[in-house]
Amino acid sequence: MRWSLISLMAAAVLAVTRAYTTVPAAGIALVPASPRELLAVLRVTALPAPHRGLAHVLAWSAWRRHHQHQAAQAHRRWNNVIAEVTA
Repeated sequence: MRWSLISLMAAAVLAVTRAYTTVPAAGIALVPASPRELLAVLRVTALPAPHRGLAHVLAWSAWRRHHQHQAAQAHRRWNNVIAEVTA
């Protein structure tokens, strides 16, 4: 749900930005903004900068390794179940 809302907001920002960039300002002829340029504008104006402090990076690393451990255990359990059923 959250990512759907963010996607809709991003599409709206890109549409408005595209509309403003296609109208010439003060008689100056401009090439329409490219998708990469619109994305750069979106990143600067609407998206917050990622938090990359040391504590955050270490917490993320611990979460990731814990998640990988849990996934590996689940795969091992599933493989044991399949091995018992097929044996």
